[in-house]
This record gives sequence, structure tokens and C-alpha cells, in this order.
Amino acid sequence: MFFVLLLAISLSIDALGIGLSYGIRNIGTPFFTKCILFLETMFFMGLFLWIGNRMTFFLKAETANNIGIALLFMMGFFLFYQSFRHSSTELLQNPCYCDKDNSSHIDAKEGLSLGLLLSIDSMGAGIGAGAANISYYLPLVTSIFQILFLSIGISYGKHLKNCLSIKDNIWTAFSGCILILIAVIRYFY
Repeated sequence: MFFVLLLAISLSIDALGIGLSYGIRNIGTPFFTKCILFLETMFFMGLFLWIGNRMTFFLKAETANNIGIALLFMMGFFLFYQSFRHSSTELLQNPCYCDKDNSSHIDAKEGLSLGLLLSIDSMGAGIGAGAANISYYLPLVTSIFQILFLSIGISYGKHLKNCLSIKDNIWTAFSGCILILIAVIRYFY
């Protein structure tokens, strides 16, 4: 369960950063949109785990586990690397593009885009987790943390908007470091 919590937190750190970004810009997410995000995260994370777990049918369990660990490590390194790239056109670097109608809230349709963004961001880690036989509680726990961190981020972002400037890439780098840590621990565990 420790790895599930650590992985879910890592996969949800971006949601905290996005929430802070939304809060600073006074963009809100209604309850219905959060429900869509929750279900979409559960679906995609479950799919990624299933794909990773199917790898064990074609490979020895130890080989699949090592591939899963390698995927977690590479995804962590990729996120860490991406955090230092400067691209204002990518949704990952500027999640406010999800608010396409500039309404200052993320409606259901825009919520699907945000959910897809957060899910694609965790695809490699989810497949790696499935191959490494990390628990099937991961989709539920990740969905809970995604919504929790997004809500906390929005709330604190509203309070911080006049105090300091937070770079979105810090959360991506932190998320990558946690994935690398999980991979290293799984390798020696």
C-alpha cells in the first residue's frame, strides 16, 4: 500500500500545480467537472495498469517487473527533463488552455480535456506500475488524490495570487523525482 500511496501522490502532483495555476488565475472547477475528472482518471489508470499487467503473460514475471521499473524510471526522468523545457504552447506547460471559452471555470467538456491531459501524463507510470505488479487500488487512490490536490491547489492559488509567483514546472520536476525514487526503491525491494 505504501507504493500505491507514493505513486498516487506522484501522479497527482501535477494536479496540485494545475490547481495553483487555476487559483492564481481565478479559474474554478465545478463539482460535476471534478466528478468527470475522477471517473476519467480511474478509467485511464485502470487501463494503463491492465496493459502493464498483461505484459506478464508474454514475459517472465521478473522480466515484466524489471520493464515496469524501467518504465517508471524513464517516465520520472522524462517528467524531470520536461520541467526544464520552455514551451508555452503545450497544455502540460500551460493548463489554462483547457479553459477554451475564457469563462474562468472548467466546464464538463473542458474537464474532459483536462482529465485526458492528466491521464496521458501518467500513461508510462501506469503501465510500468501494472508490469511491476503494483496494486489495483491505484486507480481509485490516484483519482482521489487528483481531485484533492486540484481542489487544494485552486484554494491556495486564490490566496497566493498576490503574494508570489509559482512556476508550473516545479511540480512536474517534483513528480518526476518521486517516480524515480519509486523505481529505485522497487528495484532494491
